[in-house]
Amino acid sequence: MTLRSLRKLSAAGLWLALFLFTPAAGATTPASSRSAEPIALKSFFQKPRLIVVLVVDQFRADYLTRFQTRFLPARGKDGALGGYNYLMSEGAYFPFAEYGTLQCMTGPGHAMILSGAYPYQMGVPLNGWFDEVTRQTTYCVQDKDHPIVGSDSKLGVSPRHFRGNTLGDELKNAGYPSRVVTLALKDRSAIFMGGHRADLALWFDSSAFRWVSSSFYLPEKKLPRWIEELNAGLAARKGQPHRWASDGKNSTGLTLGARAFEHQAQFGDKETLSWPLGIELTEAAALKALDAFKLGQGPATDVFAVSFSSHDYLGHRFGPNSPEMEEMTVAEDRAISRFLNHLRAKLPGGLKDALIVLTADHGVPPSDSWLASARHPAGKIDGKALRARMEARLTEKFGDPAGGSWIAFHADLNWSLAPEAAASSKAGRAALEAEIKAVALSEPGIAFAFTRSEHAERKLPPGLLERQILNTYVPGRSGDVVAIPRAFYSLFHEKDPFDHMSGYTYDRMVPLVISGSRIRKGVYAARADVIDIAPTLSFLTGVLAPASSEGRVLSEILGDPVAPAR
Repeated sequence: MTLRSLRKLSAAGLWLALFLFTPAAGATTPASSRSAEPIALKSFFQKPRLIVVLVVDQFRADYLTRFQTRFLPARGKDGALGGYNYLMSEGAYFPFAEYGTLQCMTGPGHAMILSGAYPYQMGVPLNGWFDEVTRQTTYCVQDKDHPIVGSDSKLGVSPRHFRGNTLGDELKNAGYPSRVVTLALKDRSAIFMGGHRADLALWFDSSAFRWVSSSFYLPEKKLPRWIEELNAGLAARKGQPHRWASDGKNSTGLTLGARAFEHQAQFGDKETLSWPLGIELTEAAALKALDAFKLGQGPATDVFAVSFSSHDYLGHRFGPNSPEMEEMTVAEDRAISRFLNHLRAKLPGGLKDALIVLTADHGVPPSDSWLASARHPAGKIDGKALRARMEARLTEKFGDPAGGSWIAFHADLNWSLAPEAAASSKAGRAALEAEIKAVALSEPGIAFAFTRSEHAERKLPPGLLERQILNTYVPGRSGDVVAIPRAFYSLFHEKDPFDHMSGYTYDRMVPLVISGSRIRKGVYAARADVIDIAPTLSFLTGVLAPASSEGRVLSEILGDPVAPAR
């Protein structure tokens, strides 16, 4: 080949490359390439009147794409706003936001969203743990000094175990008269989003079937009138027949089994909280709280965080591939639509006064039995049997334990040694941990395991697992031995056949949408972590990020104010 021929070939290759990589006419430049553009100083000080954080408990990253054809349009013919489609079309949408933690679950997830902090700093690695100081099993929001207000429950709760602070705390610490209100059916969801200085955290007592709070927020130990009115309405409906059914005719076809279903119970039964009724109750309380506190109508930025817990209740029973889950997601879409339209009518400037965040606290894997039937590796781990084998192994090697048991606590593949047994053993803690680890690794469904001693010495599984462990592990609260299941393996639960407890994509990846007048709308493929939410909101409100925040400001989505959505 001659030199002239080579030159012609090179020129042709150059033109081909330019053709392939030049955007077509009308195509927009990816927002990430504009991330260095400065924001005008004047617009930087135009803070939102209200930050709304909507969390859907156990909402996988793919629910928005799988069921999108069932959602309301972004805008109806009558001008009404839709739900999920409106937020996705008008906001910055990260389809695969991530939790960088080893075990994804409700308590840690909600504690991360508005703190921007990983569990190793904010202190909540699990929903519950064995406390070395009190030598008792401890629920993550347990606090005997702050009793429940609104029911006869003997459990006291507060954010006592949460270390650090949240966006709402920072607004108040900066001196702003901001109001911070959070609510969910689950107490831990509401409490952790509010931090230490929330004006009110509200949740649902499923046994009493009424909304309650804690003396931590209500020191006078009396519910406000608007909550009592909500509860009176619930009491009047108790015992009435309640039905949830679908004929399946509008199904996307992406779910398993019969598309049609019917469930019946009585109003007031716990079971109904895992149906769309739980969404309706949450929506009704959210609208009441919005009006009672006149959120978004004060002199400073307010924070209103709402978590829809029913999605998780249903997911544990029926899983992500059930027709019930599709219908639940559709019901949430309608509820969010009603909430957005109510919000638009109440705020002085409509939605231009609001900054809205949509995300989740974790996902969930598909049915292991269904996967196994399709020759996909999957299965269950019997936690009780595994603990029994560990006890037997330790007794065989080291004799009978002081106090009668070697292990004081086990949950979510965390095992904590009984302090009395560990202290009296001549073998030493590290040797006891090593034996527990060895038994764990003999379980077919477990891929890795590490001990508290190995964590202290940084002798951990490599790569992503090491980062997840370091982000998650809290000495004295996490187990003395922690196991990591193989993908699509989870613990066996008689009542909850579906469980989330890993750092695999199906548990750690969730959607993230941020919508507001200063947000560049579009779909973003760039990596976003859930811990990025708090520093981004802090930037937009002009306050410091929460004390233990490790996230980044999502600068690629920020811009000068644009014409508001009306």
